[in-house]
Amino acid sequence: MKSLITVRYAPSLTLALLMSLASCGVPIVPTASPTNTLTFSASTPSPTVVPSFTSNPALPTDTLTPSPIPPTRTPRPRCAPPLTAEEEQALVLGLLQDNGGCRLPCWWGFTPGVTAWYTADTFFASHGKRVQMHKGSQMTNYGVDFDIPQYSLQIYQDYFVADDTIDIISIRAVPAERNGEIVYGNVQFAENLEPYLLSQMLAVYGQPSQSFLKTYSSDLPGWLPFSLLLFYPEQGILVEYNGPIGEEGKRYGPIEEGEMIRICPWRSEINLWLWSPERAMTIGRVTGDYIDVSDYRSLEEVTGMSIEQFYQTFSQPDNQTCLETPADLW
Repeated sequence: MKSLITVRYAPSLTLALLMSLASCGVPIVPTASPTNTLTFSASTPSPTVVPSFTSNPALPTDTLTPSPIPPTRTPRPRCAPPLTAEEEQALVLGLLQDNGGCRLPCWWGFTPGVTAWYTADTFFASHGKRVQMHKGSQMTNYGVDFDIPQYSLQIYQDYFVADDTIDIISIRAVPAERNGEIVYGNVQFAENLEPYLLSQMLAVYGQPSQSFLKTYSSDLPGWLPFSLLLFYPEQGILVEYNGPIGEEGKRYGPIEEGEMIRICPWRSEINLWLWSPERAMTIGRVTGDYIDVSDYRSLEEVTGMSIEQFYQTFSQPDNQTCLETPADLW
């Protein structure tokens, strides 16, 4: 029996070299972000490098005349007063239902590869949201969080920006905690995130090009996670459902030989990665190697269910079917 490999389903993505607060113009000491570290491949366009020059005292120096044309720089939007809890709740719940009037990979009206970051920055600033900036060598990451405790909902968003345009959007939606533990299978969470539940994603966006599963067996009792991936490269969508194996009230472990591990996608948090379909992206590249597909197996291999069968079964509304996979495989 394989031992549990420690997995941390960390809150959304971060880049190295935390620098400063991006909007509202208020300098603060950055705190640990609930995002995952992203490192992008060298194929991502790099910013222009401006060489520095050191004056040579042996050479005559010229007096420089300032240019009459000042350099252009887009000003940071002015930050409005923060929303009340009720106002933020209404804003978020409304956007979760209509997505700003657009379809994925657009998110809340912001389209990867099209929308300038300034547009999103202005939107968040107009609602009093502080945006944290994390400066990378090839991309800049802007993070903004929403917490709606009355509706058992936390949403972490990261916008990865290249050449002042949104390149990748990452969203993590998590059920609220109760007594220090995340409540998976929360009814309110499911109602609020209905457009992104497994059944709705399949019904609206169709059969995924690929689907992968990862879980664990262990000879120790405790919390064992699963991760289910739906990959739509032609639509610029990757969605992950992750949570604890089994059903509510049943803690798995130890897993006996020959036992079937139950995977219930409706008892999970939801992670999304969105990008322009015009860009050829792998799962590893779009997640900055946060997800390594070599750790996963195809859904058909570990469940015996083809992509077509999976689609037909789980695209039905209000489906609470659980997948099963032999513990011996893990």
